[in-house]
Amino acid sequence: SPVLCRQLHLPLQSGDDAVLRAMGRRYTTAAFRAAAEYALARVPGLGLGSDVIAGFPGENDACFENTRRFLASLPFSNLHVFPYSERPGTPAATRDGQIPAAVRKARANELIALGDEQRRRFAGEFVGRPVACLVERCDGAGVGTGWSGAYLPCRIANLTPRAVNTLVTFTPAATEADTLVGRATTDALTNGTPAE
Repeated sequence: SPVLCRQLHLPLQSGDDAVLRAMGRRYTTAAFRAAAEYALARVPGLGLGSDVIAGFPGENDACFENTRRFLASLPFSNLHVFPYSERPGTPAATRDGQIPAAVRKARANELIALGDEQRRRFAGEFVGRPVACLVERCDGAGVGTGWSGAYLPCRIANLTPRAVNTLVTFTPAATEADTLVGRATTDALTNGTPAE
């Protein structure tokens, strides 16, 4: 649909089926992959996001490696990774196989680095292609910032304050980390579409 952003967030939590069962999740990695691949095949330029917990009780080295490989096998553009933390009164808090906090943190950091790499790669796919950006602010130098429909930050030069709260189409010339960077054309300045 043209009125929906091209961003889909599907919580994964773990890329290991044994850990998913221990978490009480009612899906498998195969089911998750099928849903993600279905969406990616039908929506060009789709941003795929997910949540992942590192170091859930019972997540041994092999389980963690399964998660790392699973995440690397799909083109995620946005990963929210958290180290597991105990919540009093939950079944997981008293479960056998608690992972030391330092290991949880190290595993989370490894997955965050993987997610950052995937996000930069995803952003690079938009260089040289027209992108619509919802401009949220514009500074005194005429540089606007906002978000694309695939949930990528944008920085656009050559704007005026009237571009704020409009959709401006521009062609990114480069990326800086995950930010799409470019200049607005004269057409973009006069044809901004008010955001709903």
